[in-house]
Amino acid sequence: MTTTPADPVSQKRAGYHSVPVFDGRASRRHTDMPLWRLRAMSYVPVRGVDPARAQTFAQFVGFPRSGHSLIGALIDAHPRAIVAHELDAMGLFRGGLSYAQIARLIARNARAFADNGKWWNGYSYAVDGVSSSDQSPQVIGDKKGDWAARWSAATPGLLDRVLKSSAPHPRWLLVTRAPEDNIATMTLRRGGAYDRIRIKAASDGVSAGPAVDAAQADGTLPTGASDAMIADYRSLCDAIADMKTRIPPENWLEIGYEAFTQDPVAGLRRIADFLKLNAEDDWLNAASALVHAGRSRSRDRLSWTDAQIQDVDELTTQFDFLKRYERVGA
Repeated sequence: MTTTPADPVSQKRAGYHSVPVFDGRASRRHTDMPLWRLRAMSYVPVRGVDPARAQTFAQFVGFPRSGHSLIGALIDAHPRAIVAHELDAMGLFRGGLSYAQIARLIARNARAFADNGKWWNGYSYAVDGVSSSDQSPQVIGDKKGDWAARWSAATPGLLDRVLKSSAPHPRWLLVTRAPEDNIATMTLRRGGAYDRIRIKAASDGVSAGPAVDAAQADGTLPTGASDAMIADYRSLCDAIADMKTRIPPENWLEIGYEAFTQDPVAGLRRIADFLKLNAEDDWLNAASALVHAGRSRSRDRLSWTDAQIQDVDELTTQFDFLKRYERVGA
């Protein structure tokens, strides 16, 4: 394959950090905020949150469109955990902020997301029925997994800096999804039209399927898998593989999204054990109720060339964290 994607890191504005804009059901976009302003905000204490009392810093790592938003929101629903939505903690570490500063920004972000109904890209990640806690969180984390990998690959020494920071017992969660479905969704969502269609459908209370079909028919949405997105996916695989060699195995957890959705209670128990959280029954019941079993086969919306199929098959044999998706006889 000769196609290479535009480097997302090179497109970032120096001295700025991308943050989410929460706008109710329409939430889907980001805006650039000067790092100096975020730094100033990070000094303001957040009631009920003491970064020094947290026992674990949790950072997702992986691919976009893999289920990070859902699983991050489920962890955030635990009364002793807070997980930021779309904040990009690794980018803030790269920007020179300390763990304590980042932890306070995580808390502000998580509360703003909750106040917004946890709406993002036409879906609400709100979990109801969990008792709140007046204790400072044990786990503080960030779910921006693809950018954790991108920043680590683009910034020599960044991962070591995080591991040696005051962040308590850093633990890393890699969420994987079938590469074909992952790449297909990455392809469909380029440009934002796909997200706008889904948000409108959710607002109207109807399925987005017919509108997506129409958008593909009139050329608004692609009908074929993108070579650039396959190349981007491979670059993330390389970055993740490198990170995995430098993070202690006991601090690294791999979660297959399809298996998680089939048995979310077992998956949540495994995550809670990894993060040293008590798997309370009300949290398990309420969080698992938000999970819908069954895999969305985004791949079936797109056509794939033989070369593209071969490229994806090679990924599943080359990277151990994708072995579960290796096709028998491929």
